[in-house]
Amino acid sequence: MNASVFSAAFLLLSLASSAVYAVPSDEVPDPPDVPKLNTQPWVSARYKAVRENLLGKECGILFVGDSITECWEREGSALWKRLFVPMKAVNFGVSGDRTDSMLWRMEDTGLAVRTSPRYCILLAGTNNIGLWKGRQPAEQTVKGIREIAVRLLKRFPETRLILMEVTPYGPDPDSPLRRRQEEINRLLRRLELPRTTILSINGSLLKPDGTFREGMFKDHVHLTEKGYQAWADALLPLLSGEG
Repeated sequence: MNASVFSAAFLLLSLASSAVYAVPSDEVPDPPDVPKLNTQPWVSARYKAVRENLLGKECGILFVGDSITECWEREGSALWKRLFVPMKAVNFGVSGDRTDSMLWRMEDTGLAVRTSPRYCILLAGTNNIGLWKGRQPAEQTVKGIREIAVRLLKRFPETRLILMEVTPYGPDPDSPLRRRQEEINRLLRRLELPRTTILSINGSLLKPDGTFREGMFKDHVHLTEKGYQAWADALLPLLSGEG
Protein backbone atom coordinates (compact mmCIF):
# COMPACT_ATOMS: atom_id res chain seq x y z
CA MET A 1 0.00 0.00 0.00
CA ASN A 2 1.56 3.33 -1.01
CA ALA A 3 1.66 6.31 1.33
CA SER A 4 -1.25 8.19 -0.21
CA VAL A 5 -3.56 5.17 -0.13
CA PHE A 6 -2.55 4.39 3.45
CA SER A 7 -3.22 7.98 4.51
CA ALA A 8 -6.65 7.93 2.93
CA ALA A 9 -7.51 4.62 4.58
CA PHE A 10 -6.33 5.84 7.96
CA LEU A 11 -8.40 9.01 7.66
CA LEU A 12 -11.51 7.02 6.81
CA LEU A 13 -11.04 4.71 9.78
CA SER A 14 -10.45 7.68 12.06
CA LEU A 15 -13.66 9.29 10.93
CA ALA A 16 -15.55 6.06 11.36
CA SER A 17 -14.50 5.80 15.00
CA SER A 18 -15.97 9.17 15.89
CA ALA A 19 -19.57 9.98 16.77
CA VAL A 20 -19.24 13.67 15.81
CA TYR A 21 -19.26 15.01 12.26
CA ALA A 22 -19.10 18.56 10.97
CA VAL A 23 -22.32 20.04 9.62
CA PRO A 24 -23.08 23.63 8.64
CA SER A 25 -24.04 25.69 11.66
CA ASP A 26 -27.27 26.81 9.98
CA GLU A 27 -28.40 23.32 8.93
CA VAL A 28 -31.73 22.33 10.44
CA PRO A 29 -31.67 18.94 12.22
CA ASP A 30 -33.47 16.16 10.39
CA PRO A 31 -36.72 14.86 11.91
CA PRO A 32 -35.57 12.24 14.41
CA ASP A 33 -38.45 9.86 13.78
CA VAL A 34 -38.48 9.84 9.96
CA PRO A 35 -36.25 7.14 8.43
CA LYS A 36 -33.26 8.51 6.51
CA LEU A 37 -30.21 6.74 5.07
CA ASN A 38 -26.87 7.52 6.72
CA THR A 39 -24.61 8.53 3.80
CA GLN A 40 -21.29 8.76 5.68
CA PRO A 41 -18.64 7.10 3.47
CA TRP A 42 -17.91 4.08 5.67
CA VAL A 43 -21.55 3.14 6.25
CA SER A 44 -22.16 0.99 3.17
CA ALA A 45 -19.48 -1.55 4.12
CA ARG A 46 -20.58 -1.74 7.74
CA TYR A 47 -24.25 -1.91 6.79
CA LYS A 48 -23.54 -4.80 4.42
CA ALA A 49 -21.92 -6.64 7.33
CA VAL A 50 -24.77 -6.04 9.76
CA ARG A 51 -27.33 -7.12 7.15
CA GLU A 52 -25.44 -10.38 6.71
CA ASN A 53 -25.25 -10.82 10.49
CA LEU A 54 -28.99 -10.33 10.84
CA LEU A 55 -30.99 -11.58 7.87
CA GLY A 56 -32.30 -15.08 8.36
CA LYS A 57 -30.12 -15.73 11.40
CA GLU A 58 -31.04 -17.17 14.76
CA CYS A 59 -31.10 -14.30 17.23
CA GLY A 60 -31.22 -14.48 21.00
CA ILE A 61 -30.30 -10.85 21.73
CA LEU A 62 -30.48 -7.95 19.27
CA PHE A 63 -28.22 -4.97 19.96
CA VAL A 64 -29.39 -1.83 18.12
CA GLY A 65 -27.34 1.35 18.08
CA ASP A 66 -24.49 3.42 16.68
CA SER A 67 -20.69 3.24 17.06
CA ILE A 68 -20.91 2.54 20.79
CA THR A 69 -22.88 -0.60 19.96
CA GLU A 70 -20.76 -1.42 16.90
CA CYS A 71 -17.62 -1.32 19.04
CA TRP A 72 -18.72 -4.30 21.08
CA GLU A 73 -16.91 -6.02 18.21
CA ARG A 74 -13.76 -3.90 18.62
CA GLU A 75 -12.89 -2.58 22.09
CA GLY A 76 -15.44 -4.95 23.62
CA SER A 77 -14.65 -7.91 21.35
CA ALA A 78 -13.29 -10.26 24.01
CA LEU A 79 -16.40 -9.77 26.14
CA TRP A 80 -18.65 -9.99 23.10
CA LYS A 81 -17.23 -13.35 22.06
CA ARG A 82 -17.17 -14.80 25.57
CA LEU A 83 -20.48 -13.51 26.93
CA PHE A 84 -22.85 -12.64 24.08
CA VAL A 85 -21.98 -14.78 21.08
CA PRO A 86 -23.04 -17.90 23.06
CA MET A 87 -26.39 -16.15 23.60
CA LYS A 88 -26.71 -15.79 19.79
CA ALA A 89 -26.34 -12.02 19.98
CA VAL A 90 -26.64 -9.98 16.77
CA ASN A 91 -24.91 -6.60 16.56
CA PHE A 92 -27.03 -4.11 14.58
CA GLY A 93 -24.84 -1.10 15.39
CA VAL A 94 -23.50 1.29 12.73
CA SER A 95 -21.07 4.11 13.45
CA GLY A 96 -22.53 7.57 12.92
CA ASP A 97 -26.18 6.53 12.96
CA ARG A 98 -28.74 8.89 14.41
CA THR A 99 -32.23 7.77 15.33
CA ASP A 100 -33.51 8.42 11.80
CA SER A 101 -30.70 6.30 10.34
CA MET A 102 -31.49 3.40 12.67
CA LEU A 103 -35.12 3.59 11.62
CA TRP A 104 -34.05 3.43 7.97
CA ARG A 105 -32.02 0.27 8.59
CA MET A 106 -34.89 -1.30 10.51
CA GLU A 107 -37.24 -0.64 7.61
CA ASP A 108 -34.76 -1.75 4.97
CA THR A 109 -34.05 -5.10 6.63
CA GLY A 110 -37.44 -5.64 8.18
CA LEU A 111 -35.36 -6.96 11.11
CA ALA A 112 -35.84 -10.30 9.40
CA VAL A 113 -34.07 -12.58 11.82
CA ARG A 114 -34.99 -16.27 11.75
CA THR A 115 -35.94 -16.35 15.44
CA SER A 116 -37.28 -13.46 17.49
CA PRO A 117 -34.82 -12.30 20.15
CA ARG A 118 -35.56 -12.74 23.82
CA TYR A 119 -34.15 -9.24 24.38
CA CYS A 120 -33.47 -6.11 22.33
CA ILE A 121 -30.88 -3.70 23.70
CA LEU A 122 -31.20 -0.18 22.32
CA LEU A 123 -28.68 2.64 22.77
CA ALA A 124 -29.46 5.65 20.58
CA GLY A 125 -29.22 9.43 20.61
CA THR A 126 -25.47 10.05 20.86
CA ASN A 127 -25.19 11.17 17.24
CA ASN A 128 -28.33 13.28 17.48
CA ILE A 129 -26.41 15.25 20.09
CA GLY A 130 -23.06 15.25 18.32
CA LEU A 131 -23.98 15.76 14.69
CA TRP A 132 -26.31 18.63 15.47
CA LYS A 133 -23.99 20.08 18.16
CA GLY A 134 -26.85 20.01 20.66
CA ARG A 135 -29.18 22.00 18.41
CA GLN A 136 -31.79 19.25 18.28
CA PRO A 137 -34.00 19.68 21.35
CA ALA A 138 -33.89 16.82 23.84
CA GLU A 139 -37.61 16.25 23.31
CA GLN A 140 -36.97 15.65 19.62
CA THR A 141 -34.16 13.17 20.22
CA VAL A 142 -36.34 11.27 22.69
CA LYS A 143 -39.12 11.27 20.10
CA GLY A 144 -36.77 9.43 17.75
CA ILE A 145 -35.60 6.99 20.42
CA ARG A 146 -39.18 6.26 21.39
CA GLU A 147 -40.09 5.60 17.75
CA ILE A 148 -37.31 3.02 17.48
CA ALA A 149 -38.44 1.40 20.73
CA VAL A 150 -42.09 1.26 19.66
CA ARG A 151 -41.17 -0.33 16.34
CA LEU A 152 -38.96 -2.93 18.01
CA LEU A 153 -41.73 -3.85 20.44
CA LYS A 154 -44.24 -4.09 17.60
CA ARG A 155 -41.91 -6.16 15.41
CA PHE A 156 -41.13 -8.57 18.26
CA PRO A 157 -44.27 -8.85 20.43
CA GLU A 158 -42.76 -11.40 22.83
CA THR A 159 -39.41 -9.63 23.24
CA ARG A 160 -38.30 -7.56 26.20
CA LEU A 161 -36.59 -4.24 25.48
CA ILE A 162 -33.65 -2.90 27.48
CA LEU A 163 -33.55 0.81 26.68
CA MET A 164 -30.19 2.30 27.57
CA GLU A 165 -29.84 5.84 28.79
CA VAL A 166 -27.41 7.78 26.62
CA THR A 167 -23.85 7.33 27.88
CA PRO A 168 -21.84 10.41 28.98
CA TYR A 169 -21.02 12.87 26.24
CA GLY A 170 -17.66 14.43 26.99
CA PRO A 171 -15.54 14.57 30.16
CA ASP A 172 -16.80 17.98 31.31
CA PRO A 173 -20.01 17.61 33.35
CA ASP A 174 -20.82 21.29 32.79
CA SER A 175 -20.48 21.29 28.99
CA PRO A 176 -23.61 22.07 26.91
CA LEU A 177 -23.52 18.71 25.13
CA ARG A 178 -23.27 16.79 28.42
CA ARG A 179 -26.21 18.78 29.76
CA ARG A 180 -28.17 17.92 26.62
CA GLN A 181 -27.35 14.22 27.09
CA GLU A 182 -28.52 14.37 30.70
CA GLU A 183 -31.70 16.16 29.66
CA ILE A 184 -32.42 13.38 27.16
CA ASN A 185 -31.95 10.79 29.90
CA ARG A 186 -34.33 12.59 32.25
CA LEU A 187 -36.98 12.40 29.55
CA LEU A 188 -36.20 8.76 28.76
CA ARG A 189 -36.86 7.86 32.39
CA ARG A 190 -40.39 9.22 32.01
CA LEU A 191 -41.27 7.00 29.06
CA GLU A 192 -43.94 4.39 29.64
CA LEU A 193 -43.43 1.48 27.28
CA PRO A 194 -44.56 -2.13 27.65
CA ARG A 195 -41.99 -4.87 28.24
CA THR A 196 -39.28 -2.26 28.70
CA THR A 197 -36.54 -1.72 31.26
CA ILE A 198 -34.70 1.61 31.29
CA LEU A 199 -31.06 0.98 32.14
CA SER A 200 -28.25 3.41 32.95
CA ILE A 201 -24.59 2.51 33.33
CA ASN A 202 -23.49 6.10 33.81
CA GLY A 203 -22.94 5.66 37.54
CA SER A 204 -20.28 3.09 36.71
CA LEU A 205 -18.64 5.30 34.09
CA LEU A 206 -18.54 8.56 36.07
CA LYS A 207 -17.11 9.74 39.36
CA PRO A 208 -19.50 11.42 41.84
CA ASP A 209 -18.48 14.83 40.44
CA GLY A 210 -19.53 13.78 36.94
CA THR A 211 -16.04 13.43 35.45
CA PHE A 212 -14.89 10.25 33.72
CA ARG A 213 -13.73 7.32 35.84
CA GLU A 214 -10.20 6.21 35.03
CA GLY A 215 -9.90 3.95 32.00
CA MET A 216 -13.56 3.87 30.98
CA PHE A 217 -13.33 5.96 27.79
CA LYS A 218 -10.90 5.94 24.88
CA ASP A 219 -11.99 9.46 23.86
CA HIS A 220 -14.77 11.89 24.76
CA VAL A 221 -17.59 9.42 24.07
CA HIS A 222 -16.40 5.89 23.11
CA LEU A 223 -15.83 3.15 25.66
CA THR A 224 -12.73 1.10 26.38
CA GLU A 225 -12.84 -2.61 27.19
CA LYS A 226 -13.23 -1.57 30.83
CA GLY A 227 -16.27 0.50 29.85
CA TYR A 228 -17.78 -2.45 28.01
CA GLN A 229 -17.18 -4.59 31.10
CA ALA A 230 -19.30 -2.10 33.08
CA TRP A 231 -22.03 -2.37 30.46
CA ALA A 232 -21.87 -6.16 30.49
CA ASP A 233 -22.02 -6.23 34.30
CA ALA A 234 -25.25 -4.22 34.17
CA LEU A 235 -26.80 -6.30 31.40
CA LEU A 236 -26.10 -9.84 32.55
CA PRO A 237 -28.45 -9.88 35.57
CA LEU A 238 -31.28 -8.67 33.32
CA LEU A 239 -30.50 -11.17 30.58
CA SER A 240 -30.44 -14.03 33.10
CA GLY A 241 -33.76 -12.95 34.64
CA GLU A 242 -32.22 -11.81 37.90
CA GLY A 243 -32.82 -8.10 37.38
